[in-house]
Amino acid sequence: MLVLRLPLRLAARAAPSPARVATPIVASSISATRSYSAKADGTTTPKKKKAALSKKAQKEADAKAAYKLLSPEEKAQISAKAKEAKKKEDVKLLKAQALTPPKYRQLNAWSVYVKENSKSNSGPVSENIKTLAQEFKNLSSSEKEHINHLVTEYNAKSLREFQEWLNGHTPAQILEANVARARLRRLVADSGSKYALIKDPRLIKKPTSSYLHYHTERLASGDFRGIGAQVSAKDIAKEFKALSASEKKKYEDLAAKDIERYHREHLEVYGFEVPASTKASKTTSVEA
Repeated sequence: MLVLRLPLRLAARAAPSPARVATPIVASSISATRSYSAKADGTTTPKKKKAALSKKAQKEADAKAAYKLLSPEEKAQISAKAKEAKKKEDVKLLKAQALTPPKYRQLNAWSVYVKENSKSNSGPVSENIKTLAQEFKNLSSSEKEHINHLVTEYNAKSLREFQEWLNGHTPAQILEANVARARLRRLVADSGSKYALIKDPRLIKKPTSSYLHYHTERLASGDFRGIGAQVSAKDIAKEFKALSASEKKKYEDLAAKDIERYHREHLEVYGFEVPASTKASKTTSVEA
């Protein structure tokens, strides 16, 4: 049981009898569990108890304490595993965002002929291809006409299925899918063709820089006719660098106007403004 002696000043107020100044006061059963601290003026205030940690917080604290005891090699191993687990989670999320459009390919006569006749032949694939190649070479005009008809049907069907799928998604969804596909191509090895960007004419064209405006103008002039692309690009870059500020202004104005166009169309087509914290080069790398 806690026994508390009041300061003389408080005790004097409590009762006129001097004998009660030194009389001990017994705390109630409720306040007996409290601890007290003295202030500068002699009064006392109950001390606040430390809040008990939750099970989750205690578990995290124990894990941090255990981690500090590990060797650098063990810490590096744990870090590598954590990064790999994070990568797997990212890839899983990105695959869901990437969408799965129907395969869209424009087939030619040879592809359709192989598709139509490969199942009827047995044996090694290389031998079958040689046989089909010889047969294809000797097709009659009526047989070629039939194959060409099949080519038209296959390609029309493929285009129709892809267009129907595309129309079932908004331009913003296709943009998000292309962003995910671009990231997957960096994260997953040998996935370039599997996660190729989805072609959609509704996606807006990214803004053109002042240098690209100049580059396009110079190529259109005909001065670099017959000169290789790499040599032309190198020479044009030197020319642009040597331009005066007043000469560059024309192309900078064109670039500024194109950025305005891009911001306007971005809001109109995708339904939201260009993120202010995102650089245009990164935002538009998956657009037209």
